[in-house]
Amino acid sequence: MTQHLALSTQHSALSTLKKLAVVAILVGFGLRMVKLGDVLPRWDEGWSVAHAALSWADVLTITAADVHPPLYYLVLGVWQNLFGVNLFGARYLSIMLSLPAIPLAYVVAKRWATVNGQWLMVNGQSPIPNPQSPKKFSIFHFPFSIFLMAWLPLAVYYSGVVRMYALVPTLMLLAMYFGLGLAQRRRWSWRNGLGFALSAAALMLTLYHAVWALLGLAVYALLQRGRRNFMAAALLAGALYLPWAIYAIPQLIGRASAEATRNTNQQLPLSYWLEQAAKGLTLSREVGWWGIGLMLGIVLAGGIAWAVRRRRGAAISLAPVLLPILMIGLTLFGVAFAARNWALNERMLVGAAPALVLILAWALAQLPKPLAAVAAFGLVALYFSTSTGVVFDKTLEVFDAYDPHQYHRRITAQAQASDVAIFNVLSPAGFYALDRRANDPTWSYALTWDPVIERHERWEARILALAQQHPRLWLVLYRGLAGQNGPLRGWLDSHFYPASGDWGPEEVFIGLYGAPQPMQAGGGAGTTWGDLELRQSQFAPELKAGAIVPVGLTWQANAPIKVGYKIFVHAIAPDGRVLAQHDAQPLNDLRPFFTLPVGEAVIDHHGLALPADFRGKLRLVMGLYDPNTGQRLRHSGGAEVVVLGEVEVR
Repeated sequence: MTQHLALSTQHSALSTLKKLAVVAILVGFGLRMVKLGDVLPRWDEGWSVAHAALSWADVLTITAADVHPPLYYLVLGVWQNLFGVNLFGARYLSIMLSLPAIPLAYVVAKRWATVNGQWLMVNGQSPIPNPQSPKKFSIFHFPFSIFLMAWLPLAVYYSGVVRMYALVPTLMLLAMYFGLGLAQRRRWSWRNGLGFALSAAALMLTLYHAVWALLGLAVYALLQRGRRNFMAAALLAGALYLPWAIYAIPQLIGRASAEATRNTNQQLPLSYWLEQAAKGLTLSREVGWWGIGLMLGIVLAGGIAWAVRRRRGAAISLAPVLLPILMIGLTLFGVAFAARNWALNERMLVGAAPALVLILAWALAQLPKPLAAVAAFGLVALYFSTSTGVVFDKTLEVFDAYDPHQYHRRITAQAQASDVAIFNVLSPAGFYALDRRANDPTWSYALTWDPVIERHERWEARILALAQQHPRLWLVLYRGLAGQNGPLRGWLDSHFYPASGDWGPEEVFIGLYGAPQPMQAGGGAGTTWGDLELRQSQFAPELKAGAIVPVGLTWQANAPIKVGYKIFVHAIAPDGRVLAQHDAQPLNDLRPFFTLPVGEAVIDHHGLALPADFRGKLRLVMGLYDPNTGQRLRHSGGAEVVVLGEVEVR
């Protein structure tokens, strides 16, 4: 009868826990869904969308030079192929990847609580050998962990962004679950061994900074009786990870070393970065030390309650608490140390979020129920403004006003469906991809801006291949000519034919270029404007409607030129209308006449974007004018223009 009553009580407890788990998952899902599609895409989200849209080979190549490994991008790429490219859908994937962490938090807490079968102890002995007994549920298994995982602001924030951080807590909890299973027993378990190897390798293929929390788990496991099992599984995880490590880690170390040579963060003490890391893990940017203080206070209060219970003869073993302490401590120190050579952001600490949940759950479980309820309510109340502001509005990494829609708006205003847009960084490409419609130009990339800068041979070959299929190319340069952007634009101005270009917000340059075409010699060779000579001209004699007429000019300064004259090239219809024109100094304004070396031939390209509805012959003319006055110059023949030739538009 007593046994039947105990089993009935246990089944009732399990039923209650299942219901609470469903409630917690629904609460977590609801918190993560708030404003999911309302907030503008963030910079890193744009990067994710564009990065995941590339071929797997390109994904691996770019991530090898980036600060993040490739697994999430591959998963997002499959998702986008199935469901299309849209912001809500990409964020929804993150929610789906994060939700398993909520029930896993309870499952891991349960396994952690029974390590070595010594969670509930009376005078050093376990009076209840059955780890599933109702009494054991009453001490720890009230699911504080599952609700904390559903609510924790740091976890909720990164569960709703298009980045790899949503996946990290889920994988970390899986690694903890299987790792603790290995640590509990001396006998090898293939289920736990393979489970840990796969989850740990996947974790390191998702976020490099997860290594710190994994190290904490490893140190803890090596102190348990199943240490040999854990070591074998860890070696298997390393073998799975080795192909990527050989490929990417050397570049990552080289990148960090290069940053370290110019990083002013090294001038700040490690204690400063530890403080910032603690604020990041607890997401205390708005609540300050109150957040850290309250969480520490709950942990200390739980420890005091444990100590008091121990003095009365019944105690909860403190040994398992070492696990979250190691995971949190090593993450704080690891991220703080790395920040001296790079940077520190809250996202780097998400790997320790499950450990923070576990230690808070442990502490709350030690407290009397009324005090635990007050402490839990205090956490929710203190972080209410953070949860409803920073978390829902996704403002952690937003520093300046920006317009993610400008790229699509500015390109499609003049674009043709057969065009291609080339971006110097993937984030704007992602913004464009989110706005792109079926008949809009496709896009590609030539990375010359942080965080990844390609070798020029790679982007040159890619652009030349694109030009074989797309006669019109758009160049989008975030931050204009800064950094490595200058060589990219200079190369394009030298090898293609610029038809237009304008600057917009955030120092974004967007230019339209024509691809090279079969050319013939034009008129005007030998024409002079004082000491400035037109050595030769070229243009394409036949083109399709809507194409860009390529015009090549070669200039020579026979003496220093003191004025920055502008060149105008016009395409004139039979009725005298100017159908297209391009005005610029040599090399699309990059080499003004007053910079030309005396006696050196300088190649200068111009493109004339023709309207799509014109068919027939066009006359090409060019000349010079003073941009300060608008006055045209007369050349050595006495006229203001030079006739280059005629173009047939079919």
